[in-house]
Order: sequence, then structure tokens, then C-alpha cells
Amino acid sequence: MPTPQFPLGKVEIAPHVHNARYVCPTNARQSAAFQFIAGYEECDGRYRIARHSYPYLILEMVVGGEGSLRIDGATHAVEAGFCFCGGPDIPYEFSSSSRNPLRKYFLVFGSLQSGNLAPQRRLYPGFTTPHAPADELRKWGELILAEGASQSPDALENVSALASVLVRKIAPDASGRGAEHSTDALVVRALREIERNFKSLTSLESLATSLSVSSEHLCRVFKANRKASPYRILMRRKMEHAYAQLKMTQTPIQEIAHSLGFSDSFHFSRAFKKRYGIPPSRTR
Repeated sequence: MPTPQFPLGKVEIAPHVHNARYVCPTNARQSAAFQFIAGYEECDGRYRIARHSYPYLILEMVVGGEGSLRIDGATHAVEAGFCFCGGPDIPYEFSSSSRNPLRKYFLVFGSLQSGNLAPQRRLYPGFTTPHAPADELRKWGELILAEGASQSPDALENVSALASVLVRKIAPDASGRGAEHSTDALVVRALREIERNFKSLTSLESLATSLSVSSEHLCRVFKANRKASPYRILMRRKMEHAYAQLKMTQTPIQEIAHSLGFSDSFHFSRAFKKRYGIPPSRTR
């Protein structure tokens, strides 16, 4: 493996990779703290990393091969187009298939993560997406590596601009209030998911699975944002719909309960009474 062009003390470089390329763009005004480390790695069948935490936000972008990822309690099959973020207090295990080894780019965000162009405006530790366009990952990954390796005095600023575009392509949905902080982005995604699919979502686990995060991580994020629990918000949305159905239609209570994912009317009635103080039968 080639010698990285940055201090090894900053970032751990995983073993069992070859044809690797790394850059750490700087400028004359930069302090000792790095802002970006970027790289490309071709893994062999022994590639495996297991971390309980990582000091920086790191974005891994798979462009070929197969592997597996277990992150924050959830397990994923990995192939071209899969991206995820590690970071502080997020345990994960990432490994390559021996039959079809992984090829991937990565970005480590250093001191920049507290600045105005912070990657957490769209990304956060524990983020996953299986559907990023692999050809776009290759294109922008190569542009970042080329610019980072250049001798241009503007290399750092140019890499920052390229990374911003790349992140938008990977996580295009974060906007508005949700773009202000890493945890906000996940909260907004969860609230949108509840609003779109509250009828079919039946539990905290089903909501977390739809967002590709663990239920524990989702609860931590809501708590950090001083929100009610995600399950409580889901149940509140179900009950609001039920109340409207009871007031505006003659649909049988059992049918309303079934449409909202309740297996029996008793469970539905108990949830409704907890929310409104009266059973569904007294609403009409």
C-alpha cells in the first residue's frame, strides 16, 4: 500500500487494500487540523474494519464489488451505490466479499465539520443509502482526488466545492430546517416518513428500518432534538386520522383500526382513549 500523503496519526488506514490513492489538500492559511482526507481503495477478501467509534465524520462510497455492513445495530448488504457514514459513538463493522471484493472512495471530514459548509447539513454518523448513482460517485471521487493532489493554491477550496456537490448527490433530500444540523436531517426524514406512511408503519422498529437506522439511534436523535419519541409521534398521527374518520365517515371502528395497522380493536381503542380520553365508540 502506498504511503499516505498525510500524518498517519490523524486517521487510521485500513489494511488489506491495494491500488490505493490518498490526498489531504491544504493551503497556506490552514492550521495543523486537516479539513479533508479523500481516498480510493480496492479491497481484497480479507478487508474488514470494526470500530466502536470514529473521531471524524467519514463517508464511505462503494462503486464496485460486494460486502456487508453492520452499523448502529442494523445490518446491510453492500454493493455499488451503497454509501454510509461512520463517526463518533457509532459502532460499525464493514467487510468485503472474497468472491467480489469492494472498490470504494471515501471522504473524511476534519475541522470543517464545525464550519458553515459542515457535511452534517446533509450527512450524519449512522447515515446509509443504498441507491446513490455509482457512476456519479466515481466521477466526483476522481475529481476530488485530482484536485486534492494538484499543486493549486486553491486546492482546498476547490475540494470543498466538489465535496459539497458530491454530498448533495448522495443525500439530496435534506433542506430547510433539517439542513442545519446532522440530527435535524434525520428527524425531518423521520417526520416525512411518518406523514407519508403512518398507516402502514406499525412500530418503532418498522419506522427505523424504513430509514436504514437502528431504533436506538433514532430515539437518541429525537431525544437530542427535544422531540417526543418517534413512536409517540407515529401513534399521535394514527389517532388524528382515526378521529377524523370517526367524525366524518360511518366506517366501522374495526375497519379503521385495521387500516391503521392494528391487529385488534382492543389495542386500537386503548391507544385512542389514551390520546383523546374517550373510547372511539363515544366519538360519533
